[in-house]
Amino acid sequence: MRARILMALLVVAACGSAKAPPTPAEAPRKVTSADFALVPCAPVTAPHPCVMVIAGGKRVLFGTPAGIVEGLTPTDLQNLDAVMLFSLRGEDIEGLDDVRNASWRAGHETPLRVSGPVGTTQVLSAINKAYEASDAFTFVEQAPAGGFNAAVLQPLPGEKDTKTRVFNTGDLVVTHLVNDKERVGYWVDYNGVRVVLEPCGMTQAAQFSGPANLTVSCEEADLAWPLTEVVFVPLGMPPEGTEAP
Repeated sequence: MRARILMALLVVAACGSAKAPPTPAEAPRKVTSADFALVPCAPVTAPHPCVMVIAGGKRVLFGTPAGIVEGLTPTDLQNLDAVMLFSLRGEDIEGLDDVRNASWRAGHETPLRVSGPVGTTQVLSAINKAYEASDAFTFVEQAPAGGFNAAVLQPLPGEKDTKTRVFNTGDLVVTHLVNDKERVGYWVDYNGVRVVLEPCGMTQAAQFSGPANLTVSCEEADLAWPLTEVVFVPLGMPPEGTEAP
């Protein structure tokens, strides 16, 4: 009898101390063509400013530090609409040639458009020239979908302007602002919502943007580099400093 009672108590104790099975983690929300999202670059690119902006199904890459390709999917590379450089310093463009080559091999069908400060055209020309022989081998051996000319980096207009729109699809507009140290900040406007992206060592993009919904920078910003999680920017919300009508 004592053995049966002891066994029963052990069973009850075991049942009472049993933990409920863990709840599966909620799946991360996927970015859709209806979203305005900031997608962080690969962790290896930290602490340099770098982010993929997806808005209305368009993809614009801001910053190309070393290791950038590690965080880009084949879909990102194939459908990349433009690249925005924060400066022509080595730490900001070390991954640009990798983006060029990987996007071409992934099936990008047109020359990849790039914006940056004065000197960008010369840098792009030098990169294109450096890979001429490699492009020929790649074209013969892999036959990328876009053809031979799709490997080329092509400058967007406005690199000599201190402030100008460098990318405009109607719903998505990117304006660059250049300071006296040739660092470039950007206003990213999508359906009435503005995000400010600027590198360390620059404050002018935030200073002159007017009311903005979100600022990513190094000082006194809503978010600081590097981004580590996908940020969904709410649409239809008035920016800070304004009132809803």
